[in-house]
Amino acid sequence: MIRVGLIGAGFIGRNHFNQYQELTDRAKIVALCDAVEARRTGDWSGIGGNIGDAQGSRRDLGDIRPVADWREIVGDPGIDMVDICVPTGMHPEMTVAALNAGKHVLCEKPMALTAEACAPVLAAAEKAATKCMIAQCIRFWPEYVFLKQVFDDKRFGALKALHLRRQAATPTYTLNNWALDPALSGGAILDLHVHDTDFALFLLGKPKSVCAQMYKQLNGSVDRVSALWHYNPDLIVHIEGCWDWPAAFGFNMGFSAIFEKAAVLFDISSGKPLTVLRSDGGTETPAMLPKDGYFREIEYFLDCIAKNQTPKISTPRESRDAVAMATAEQRSAELGQPVEIQ
Repeated sequence: MIRVGLIGAGFIGRNHFNQYQELTDRAKIVALCDAVEARRTGDWSGIGGNIGDAQGSRRDLGDIRPVADWREIVGDPGIDMVDICVPTGMHPEMTVAALNAGKHVLCEKPMALTAEACAPVLAAAEKAATKCMIAQCIRFWPEYVFLKQVFDDKRFGALKALHLRRQAATPTYTLNNWALDPALSGGAILDLHVHDTDFALFLLGKPKSVCAQMYKQLNGSVDRVSALWHYNPDLIVHIEGCWDWPAAFGFNMGFSAIFEKAAVLFDISSGKPLTVLRSDGGTETPAMLPKDGYFREIEYFLDCIAKNQTPKISTPRESRDAVAMATAEQRSAELGQPVEIQ
């Protein structure tokens, strides 16, 4: 049984908590840390979100120990694994401290606010005898898993065009609106859009260059980014991320993938399943893997710990690259010209 200390009881922390409740044969949360007393003792009724368990409620935490200071979690010899679900600016310090203390670490995305800030995390992960993974849940989301499979096995021929999108109303549900503070979240380009920069790297590898446009709030937080990733003349890749929609919009994530012999379409806000549109005019809705990406990423990480295997689906270095690509897009937008990728 893997004993887990969960740090952060906001929207993502709550969604992680829910997964452990379904994985009781493998792991148990023994301590929950949050700076807000009500949250660390199970009152999540005021915590909103955009997907999964989107509106919190009061929970009976039973024998889970409430903790105010995250350092108590890291230093507890009765904890095997630390799950970090706090604002991005805090990720590097907590991850490095937990790894240095001999804990397995699952940390929410992104790894850090800049590629440079990822360096100490990579160094600690490479030195540690324990496992470390950044929670890039889209790599585990069933519809995106399907897209990766059909790309890899070429059942529909070569990929010709890809549009990845993540669109949302302004996230006013975070504690003290930390998501809208670029010093804490990095703005939409790092807090939201980084899911798709990571998945594009997972699917296609690094592009030759990126060309992007964006706009910011007065405080410098990026609200919208639209980027073209250049691979070769036969492939068009467009990646869009934004959280500037009015509240009534809600949230959408999805993709359109055009292959030689079919197209694959998914938009979570439509309520429709992923659909394959075949070139012969027919359609199909393939069965998806059970559970969502939150469950599947945590299940995978627990399996890696149990089997003493280094995580391969999402590595720390790949998560650093996702941050670097998002910041390259921002640099392209600021310069008003394409940026080459090394």
